[in-house]
Amino acid sequence: MPDHPQSRAPRPAPARSEVRRLQLSGLEAVRHHQAGQEWVPHWHTEWSFGAVVSGQCRCSLAGRLLHLRAGDLLAIAPGEVHMGLVETQGDAATATVLIVMLYVPDPWLQAHALHAPHGSGVSHLPALAQRARELDTADTVRQWLSEALPQWGTTDGPPATDRPSPAEKALLRQMRHAAQDGVWQVADLARRCGVSRERLHQVARRWLGMAPSDYLRVLRLHQARELLAEQHPPAQVAAECGFADQAHFTRWFRRAFGYTPGDWLAALSRPAATPWPEIPAP
Repeated sequence: MPDHPQSRAPRPAPARSEVRRLQLSGLEAVRHHQAGQEWVPHWHTEWSFGAVVSGQCRCSLAGRLLHLRAGDLLAIAPGEVHMGLVETQGDAATATVLIVMLYVPDPWLQAHALHAPHGSGVSHLPALAQRARELDTADTVRQWLSEALPQWGTTDGPPATDRPSPAEKALLRQMRHAAQDGVWQVADLARRCGVSRERLHQVARRWLGMAPSDYLRVLRLHQARELLAEQHPPAQVAAECGFADQAHFTRWFRRAFGYTPGDWLAALSRPAATPWPEIPAP
């Protein structure tokens, strides 16, 4: 006879982040719960909404340094470069860490009459942050966002006068198109764009928030993620996206997204109603 749900001992948090696909439209949820996890500079093509349930996170968002603690909510606009480090808060031996991230495409927000913030930002909303541990279906995410979005603050972006020049905008477009055509080396990218490596580095650092090599790697990882979603084998994806081998690909994939290519494939095939494993409350 199965145990009553309330009588089961909570399972320990898995050794790495967990990802769930909550709806075929692309709505995703990820739970991070290991102190010391770092994310290399990267971005997402959809809105990222996060809640620090327990622990804390030090991050850089478009060059702004942020220190998020339990109770904070974070919004990251599509395409905004960010990086971070997950930490415990208090006694590291007993403290728990749980950061919930939602990746929400604009069409999904529009279909549910939800309005994204004007830009990236942070709000301190402890009650909503605690409820984020319960977000395991599209319906619970919709309800949570309907309450959270109207209260979300924004952070100031660069001054209106601090924008790429027409020549810099053109170079950024060339970089993107070249990378999409499979130009993965910085020297080749500079030749394709007709500029020096120094100029490429200067523009990428200023307007993308990362070195050209990091930018190319993130584009390759996004391409790889799409190929995996089309059920291409990981080894084939690694080769097509310019990684030395599958192990090399897996390491960078995890450093950017928090989970492995195998985790992502499992999330794509897992029923949407699969519950999260239980993690003790702090």
